[in-house]
Amino acid sequence: MSWAASRRALATLGALFCLSASPGAFADDRSAKEEARRLYNEAKKAMSDKNYQQAALAFEGASMLIPHAVALYTAAQAWELAGSPARAADAYTLALDTPKLSDAQAQRSRERLADLQKQLGVLVIAGPPGVRVRIADHMELEPPARLHGAPGEQTVSVIRPSGATETHRVVLSAGESTKFDTEEGKAEEATEATPEPKTVPLSEPQKKPIVVETQPKSPWRTIGYFTTGAGLAALGGGALLGLSANDAEETYKAAPTRDTLDHARGLESKTNIMFIAGGVLTAAGVGLLVWESTKKKESPPSEAKQLSVRVAGSQLFAEGQF
Repeated sequence: MSWAASRRALATLGALFCLSASPGAFADDRSAKEEARRLYNEAKKAMSDKNYQQAALAFEGASMLIPHAVALYTAAQAWELAGSPARAADAYTLALDTPKLSDAQAQRSRERLADLQKQLGVLVIAGPPGVRVRIADHMELEPPARLHGAPGEQTVSVIRPSGATETHRVVLSAGESTKFDTEEGKAEEATEATPEPKTVPLSEPQKKPIVVETQPKSPWRTIGYFTTGAGLAALGGGALLGLSANDAEETYKAAPTRDTLDHARGLESKTNIMFIAGGVLTAAGVGLLVWESTKKKESPPSEAKQLSVRVAGSQLFAEGQF
């Protein structure tokens, strides 16, 4: 067999292999996305019903299937509203470690995390890949990781790749970090104090640790109002000029001279120009307003998976699409 024929045969085999392997991978990917979307919609409903714990769990579950920084950021706020500062701190930490958190959200997460760590202990987990660790009933994370817990004795569970689970007792201190090695199965003394936050003070009470993120208004709406106003003003001016033109015409009929004729014709031309300009500007302005109010906002790219959070009264709402 020639070299060219061999290359064609290898390319054919490679293509057949890819085609045979792809459906399963695509199916798994679709299944994960569908489940993440279901959990996200469940979390939105729970937020609107003020069931913050259920919402936080659903947001975390969605993000575990499809990594999503804003879902974790929203979960952290839900945990705060549910009165679980340690779980909120875990979610803020994960949100900061996940790409595509906005600058404002990252700043807010750092502020809240620093504030929460003043009242919590931090367990710094070390160990080999494949091991999962959790404090009490919190999320399971692989080392290296940072978990948070209330000061005092805490139960740390270590889940081995084989499925075997070990439990250990560690003592956490508020505002301090403690190292825990999954291989040694013991915690060291507190090694470092949690640094004080170098951030600006919070702008709202701690009982509502929520940031309202607003979208900038479209300039086209403002232009539409301005253009419509200018058009209506031009039409009004045209109407006034029309009255003056009628008076000039009556004057010309009463005393026909060259001057009165030129004056009447000049006012008539200006009246026509004002009416035409006013009509065009008014139509353009109204068209812009109608277009701006009916146009569909473009969906963000699928990989961005943007969410937003808004506050109405005392309720927190999650909006967007997973």
